[in-house]
Amino acid sequence: DVWTFVDTAGIRRRVHQTSGADYYASLRTQAAIDKAELGLVLIDASVNLTEQDIRVMQQVVDAGRALVIVCNKWDLVDDERRMELDRELERELVQLRWAERVNLSAMTGWHTNRLTRAMHEALDSWETRIPTGKLNSFLGELSAAHPHPVRGGKQPRILFATQVASRPPRFVLFASGFIEAGYRRYIENQLRETFGFTGTPIQISVRVREKRKRK
Repeated sequence: DVWTFVDTAGIRRRVHQTSGADYYASLRTQAAIDKAELGLVLIDASVNLTEQDIRVMQQVVDAGRALVIVCNKWDLVDDERRMELDRELERELVQLRWAERVNLSAMTGWHTNRLTRAMHEALDSWETRIPTGKLNSFLGELSAAHPHPVRGGKQPRILFATQVASRPPRFVLFASGFIEAGYRRYIENQLRETFGFTGTPIQISVRVREKRKRK
């Protein structure tokens, strides 16, 4: 395999230190993400997660790119810091639990071999397509087991679904009524549990088909 890596310019970690150079560095970071297929977000595991770390991860997701979180300097991390980092990532990245995390040490080479596997898995997920029949069978079983809550005396039903794109996977659900955000998250979680999608964002949109009124 041949990988082309683009190293983005460094941006200072504290927002109040932002300078004109940092502004242009952030623009170059965004440009690099837009051209990429996969974002490797490198964080220093030995110090606290920063606002800037989180912002760059969000930029990768917003651009619809595959994502691997790389925790470097693991050779400097003791047991207490490991638990603290786990809590930070759990708290700050609750919406990014699907992103694979690789702990490594660039200095000692520890676990660097795991990075290629995580990159392959994320890109495979990013390019995955689910056949329409399989997708609708899955959603039919899901809806039967856990139907959408009744709201205002009505219970929206998913009538049909299709995957309209990959890189990243995009799904369109045709429904008889508005599908709440919580239920969309439930569908996304079940899609991930059933089909994988480790390392890639998923986009789900809903189109409501109103019943035609009889004349």
